Amino acid sequence: MAILKQFGILFGLGSVGIVMFTIASIPLVEQQLAKLSPEMLEKVPPLWILMLLQGLQYSILLAISILVGIGCAYRVGLSSHLIDHWVFHTAKSPSFTVEMKWSLGVGAATAIVLLLLDRLMQPVLPEALQASNNTEPNWLSSLTAMLYGGITEEILMRWGLMSLLVWIAWKGLKQGVTLPSQGIYQGAIALAALVFGLLHLPATAAIVSLTPVVIIRALLLNGIAGIGFGWLFWQYSLEAAMLAHISFHAFSFALSLMLARLA
Repeated sequence: MAILKQFGILFGLGSVGIVMFTIASIPLVEQQLAKLSPEMLEKVPPLWILMLLQGLQYSILLAISILVGIGCAYRVGLSSHLIDHWVFHTAKSPSFTVEMKWSLGVGAATAIVLLLLDRLMQPVLPEALQASNNTEPNWLSSLTAMLYGGITEEILMRWGLMSLLVWIAWKGLKQGVTLPSQGIYQGAIALAALVFGLLHLPATAAIVSLTPVVIIRALLLNGIAGIGFGWLFWQYSLEAAMLAHISFHAFSFALSLMLARLA
């Protein structure tokens, strides 16, 4: 019963991001379909079926990540406030206010650092990527980033992947009688952040060719963010990582909007 409750809470949260991501993807899929020849287009399923299949694919990945996290996270000292409260009925953490401040601070600092790094790298980036970075941000894409990135990706990357990496190293190094060492957590944070960066390459490839500079940029920017979110998951909770990720996109939207209008 406890497993079903945990799964229901996290799957419900993650599904919100998947729905938003699917809706936001419709224009891109339509553009790709428009490039096909009439003969090829006849063989492609209707748009609604394509979007349904995409949503189903992400839902399956989300479900697997949740189950992996349920099996690993609490065993290695990683947790979720929602699960603590709604499933295990534990008291509210006394450090919750401090946790929120850290999350908002990490989100804001990450937005500023990544924006500065991106601006410094602009001269060596392909023109198409420069143009996409200099356009005024779209509210729908930003909201999608907050919900899918801030909630769904954190369940996938931190709750699922990072918890699994910590658990594997913990068992592999035979530290099962105590909590994992700091080195195990730090290694898992870094590795999950690297995977986080690699998973953003397909979206970049839809805009430009993946040259070494483009790949380094994607890994660096997303890796820095992933390390910050992973640290918060380790030190506080899954919700701390989520709040930082959401606030990162919110601050990025505000800063990009301001810079676009000043340009």
